Amino acid sequence: MVRTERVARRVFSRLNLALLLTGALAGCGGPMEPAPSAPEPEGTQAQALTYPSGGSQTVVSRRVVYRNGSGAYQAAAGFEHFRAAGAFDIALHNIRIAEVDAPATREALVLMSAGQKISSSGHSSGVTGQASNWDASCDSVSCPNVNLDGRSLAMKLRALGLFPSGKTYLSVVNDANFDHLFDSDTKQRIVNGFSNWLQAQVRSETRAIYLAGSSRGGCLMMRVAQALRANTALDGIDLYVSSFDGVCRNSQGELGTFDSKINNPVRPWGTFYGAWATNLTAQFPRRDRLHIFHVVGGQEVAPATGIRAFSGYAGSTPPSTGTNLDWGWYKQTWVKWQHKEIGNPYTDPSASDQPQAVAETIDAHLTWLDARLP
Repeated sequence: MVRTERVARRVFSRLNLALLLTGALAGCGGPMEPAPSAPEPEGTQAQALTYPSGGSQTVVSRRVVYRNGSGAYQAAAGFEHFRAAGAFDIALHNIRIAEVDAPATREALVLMSAGQKISSSGHSSGVTGQASNWDASCDSVSCPNVNLDGRSLAMKLRALGLFPSGKTYLSVVNDANFDHLFDSDTKQRIVNGFSNWLQAQVRSETRAIYLAGSSRGGCLMMRVAQALRANTALDGIDLYVSSFDGVCRNSQGELGTFDSKINNPVRPWGTFYGAWATNLTAQFPRRDRLHIFHVVGGQEVAPATGIRAFSGYAGSTPPSTGTNLDWGWYKQTWVKWQHKEIGNPYTDPSASDQPQAVAETIDAHLTWLDARLP
């Protein structure tokens, strides 16, 4: 992007934020004000700004591998990289991606993923904006008429214009089928499919890539980020990653996690919230132009399963109780919210808690991202 466009965008963005702080900007749903503060333990993050909602969007979510008229599996046009990476067709058939904006000029790439679907129905996501019944219209080829909520991270980001309008490729992964129980080889093939496909979207003018995901989607985006940052051909591109209680399987050493739990310092009384430790410095040896923000609660996703989020740590050994981290390239904040509340703060917390939950999850990531964009 040229410097004049970048400066104009930043001025516009900062003006919007200033108006938001004074309550003068009206978005969808009326004037926006800073989210109400609640008493927080010392050391927790300050309240994020409350950002206006974007417009809702109806999209088609395509299967990366579909069934043709004869019932045979076939790679979908534009998604050939997934099948080429070698995962089983039956697994790839459940991966569904909606290309929201696909301009020819791509100064920025944005990819966001919902978490793992754990029942026969779909699930809602505050990251992608999909409703709990998003997959009701799915057939063997695609899922037409998937509505993305304007309050979601994807639609708020699109409306804010933090990345160049009309020059940003935006896709949301409604179902990555990045199953926690898959073997390591299958997971790696899925990661390779995503990273190879995303790299195919890079153009000579691409200057930024933003990845965001919740739960298993958060782990997937972290692993895709590893692949992108390992590619020296992309060294001139800034890489931003948002993880919302990202869940990696410690028994497989996924993302370097291992069987050492770091307790959540702001966990609700009587709970055992905590996250599996990982040495993220070792996981990302090449950190130039890398920016990661992880919001972690650490509630066990299902009782007695050991399925919980990851946590970075500093030093030679993990602490028993965590603290907020800011290493420049990696930021992590602990929150009191349940796993599903972090993944969708608009539907799962109680109505009285939703403003604070949104401020500490979706809007906190927008504040972080805006502060780091050039």
